[in-house]
Amino acid sequence: ISGHDGGTGASPISSIKHAGGPWELGLTETHQTLIENGLRERVILRVDGGFRSGVDVLMAAAMGADEYGFGSLAMIATGCVMARICHTNNCPVGVASQREELRARFPGVPGDLVNFFLYVAEEVRGMLAQLGYEKLDDIIGRTDLLKPRDISLVKTQHLDLNYILSNVGLPKWSSTAIRTQEVHSNGPVLDDVLLSDLEDPVRFRQTKGFPVVPSVPNALENLTTRLIQLVFSSFDMLLCMALPPCIGVVFVLNAYTPLRCWD
Repeated sequence: ISGHDGGTGASPISSIKHAGGPWELGLTETHQTLIENGLRERVILRVDGGFRSGVDVLMAAAMGADEYGFGSLAMIATGCVMARICHTNNCPVGVASQREELRARFPGVPGDLVNFFLYVAEEVRGMLAQLGYEKLDDIIGRTDLLKPRDISLVKTQHLDLNYILSNVGLPKWSSTAIRTQEVHSNGPVLDDVLLSDLEDPVRFRQTKGFPVVPSVPNALENLTTRLIQLVFSSFDMLLCMALPPCIGVVFVLNAYTPLRCWD
């Protein structure tokens, strides 16, 4: 769910003024609709759009969000000056430019961005402690913790936004209940079976292969991609050198099973 307050301001003026809406409305409607239809546990809601502090994170969590995106402010933390000319290739600090003379001016260092998120997290922790909660998951969907501001304006006095604060969640609903599998996973895949045999590198080296003969469904085209990534990222270089030059995997293929070759 992306709100209209985000971005660096480099979009056309018509889009800035007339496109999009508040993320609060979109997030609330999505969260409530998913719960009413019994689908909330299948979805992880991420929200962004003008987030500037831990207060925004807590508000989004209380409205039902599980994840929170920072864009513009993270750019500023790394040196962006909001010149609003990202699309011209003339960014004065080289953030959004391919010109070498401009990219040489880039002032950002990774530590600045790390410190920014550390302080945001610290602010969230402090406010959670003041509210009497231990972790962020405890307040996800807790709209009862929010209250509207008592501000009377001519333009908004006829708006009824109480539905944002309606509590349609379960009494003890928490996002931890929906994370029964890896976040952003497409569900169990055959690579999970192969990866389980790599948990013991010594045994894997001695057997020189996989003791299983999995059956490959015909819809699985990207088999072994996670396996190859794990071999080269998790094993140290000496262990990789000690592995057999050819790792044997025997597959039982169904009819019309396409397999891709990976170097």
